[in-house]
Amino acid sequence: MGIEIGISSLALGDRIEFFRTLSSWLTSGSGQMPVSEAVRNTCDAFSRDEYKTLANRMNRVVVEFESGQTTLVHALRQAGLGFTDQELSVLDAAERSNQLRIAIPELVEALEMRMNSTRSLYRQLAMPVVGGFMLIVMSLGVAMFMLPLVLGPVLDRKPDAINEFPSIVRGFWYFSVWMQDNWFVPLVLLAIPPVLFLTRNTETMKPFVERIIWRLAPLRRISIAFNGVLVVYFMPALVRSGMPIHDVLRAVARSLENRMIGNNFRIAASEHEAGMRVGDALARVPLKGSFRSAVEAGEKTGQIAERIEDLKKPYAAEYDRIMRRAVGTLMLIVMAGLLPLFIVSMYTSLVAPIFALMEF
Repeated sequence: MGIEIGISSLALGDRIEFFRTLSSWLTSGSGQMPVSEAVRNTCDAFSRDEYKTLANRMNRVVVEFESGQTTLVHALRQAGLGFTDQELSVLDAAERSNQLRIAIPELVEALEMRMNSTRSLYRQLAMPVVGGFMLIVMSLGVAMFMLPLVLGPVLDRKPDAINEFPSIVRGFWYFSVWMQDNWFVPLVLLAIPPVLFLTRNTETMKPFVERIIWRLAPLRRISIAFNGVLVVYFMPALVRSGMPIHDVLRAVARSLENRMIGNNFRIAASEHEAGMRVGDALARVPLKGSFRSAVEAGEKTGQIAERIEDLKKPYAAEYDRIMRRAVGTLMLIVMAGLLPLFIVSMYTSLVAPIFALMEF
């Protein structure tokens, strides 16, 4: 009996396709198709080809849901297909209020925006982060390996020859000697960025990473704009799913990348549940003032989803603008701080061999 290797759970892109397929079936024929048939057709589509390893679990979802003994949300949660609590919360509220045909298309739009925003964030930050890291690695490489190879034999034979070298070469040589004596220091420093990146979402490291982001103005602006986009795309879907507003705010908190902003939404949810108006409860949330104004206007007119939905395009455009400006600032910091170090190391690597030959 062979071991079958394949997809064990649905990634974000696959979950978006699952909800998009389900939405297509639910809205086909002017929305006349029964929900059970739409679920069966969707699960059948995700039981073939690259998803064939999920066939048994998809079939179990269909059987449990069609039995009438369990909800779609419960069946999906029990199947362990990778759906997040936030996604299932939207489905749960929509299913209870019979709003699946309205809520799922909006959930698809929100998840697509989340995926595209995350990709854009990583793509934009890749250049300054990776470029700066490589400049540091190359500069340390010159100091730790090239200088000892070139100048080491000369100074072993004539130690006072270092006094004849230019001050830049002397300073870099002393720096090289220090690093050779304390070689573990650069290794630890170089390991910090990859470790932070790989463990950024763990319970231990995420609060520490967020504190670093919050103290750096360019990264803080990116974080606020990014989470603002997530809020204005997710919240209308949650409101239209039939959730009470305090539960909507808690679900929004679970969908955010930043825990500090998420905690503010949780506090606002508790305050609203205790009787405070939504707009007043959201005063502590560090998003743009237009968000609170939209919620207050929607609260008075009973159209919270519509008013927040009006912010989608402006917030997406604002996010792109802040991203470009912040990345430009980070590039300037990298160039101003690390490029001179790299130039000095390259100058030393070119000049040091010449002086070494002169001493022989």
